[in-house]
Amino acid sequence: MKVPLSRKFTLLGGVLCLMTTCLFSAAMHSAEAVDLLTKAIAAYEHEDYGAAKTNMALALEREPNFAEAYMLKGLLQYREGLIDEANASFKRALDLNPRLPETMRERLEKQAHEVEGGLTEQDFSHFHLQFHGAEQRDKAWQSVKYLDEAYNYLGSHFGVFPPEKVPVIIFTSEEFWEAWNAPLWLGGFFDKRDGKVRVRIDDPPGGEEEMRRRLRHEFTHAFIYQLYPKDLPLWFQEGVAQYYAYANPSDSFWKDNRLEELRKTTKGAPWEDMDKIQSVISKKDVSPGLIYLAYLESEALALYVAKERGDSWVPNVLERLKRGVSFDNAFQQVVGVPPARIMEQLRRSWE
Repeated sequence: MKVPLSRKFTLLGGVLCLMTTCLFSAAMHSAEAVDLLTKAIAAYEHEDYGAAKTNMALALEREPNFAEAYMLKGLLQYREGLIDEANASFKRALDLNPRLPETMRERLEKQAHEVEGGLTEQDFSHFHLQFHGAEQRDKAWQSVKYLDEAYNYLGSHFGVFPPEKVPVIIFTSEEFWEAWNAPLWLGGFFDKRDGKVRVRIDDPPGGEEEMRRRLRHEFTHAFIYQLYPKDLPLWFQEGVAQYYAYANPSDSFWKDNRLEELRKTTKGAPWEDMDKIQSVISKKDVSPGLIYLAYLESEALALYVAKERGDSWVPNVLERLKRGVSFDNAFQQVVGVPPARIMEQLRRSWE
């Protein structure tokens, strides 16, 4: 799973990405507390940290055991350099709502598929969509517009299109929580077991642009998996998905601007090497602050390589993989140095 992002790797955006297997549930909390936390997260990503703290505190006042609110509290503390306090907040969140064991996740998935079984289905040229009846039809059509845009962009960029239609399920937040017990800020995920993209599309804080990025991010996962259905380093999967989510060929400075945002966001944070990033994203057995950082550094690496070696580096790596070359060798053939070396170059450029 992943957490699609807005301007600063948004907490509500899919992010992605950030809490993929923690499976926090906001559905059990009062609407007032959820609304306050939603406002707090929106303020956070607009860099209004005072408003974020205020609304987060109010949410905890209404719901003292609101795990998601403690996650945001930890992120705010982590940003301020209050590492011990942040870790205490993260621990409190995990104590309140730990990750579900595998048997419970299987039961949850069975329930989720039952919910999905009642959705409306419609075929499009490149996608098979499921959504909840007429009330979601407009947003489903809007989603197809963004998905077609991503389909054409990536197909042209890679010189090849997915051999099969991509199934996409469109949820409201309420449906997403009901089906998947998903964390409040998880925007969507791609599941390679069934090849489906699942996206929550109701009014994200970043508006239509965030919705567009969320769909592009998850479609990138599906696109690459159809072309190369084998395991890839997680930094590559997540970094590349976020890279194409933000890609803007009409703006020649978009990579520089996004890299600068990431540099500011990660300033003062511990640097994670390639093995650490792989472990953190796959196991998610460390504090959410470090999970968040692993995703940010993955995106930064994908951006940095594109800035230094050109936009074609991802298709070129993938083409070598399809010919049977190992990932590290394919990367070195295209980029000229191993992944760990380019990560070190990025780190030094930010010092």
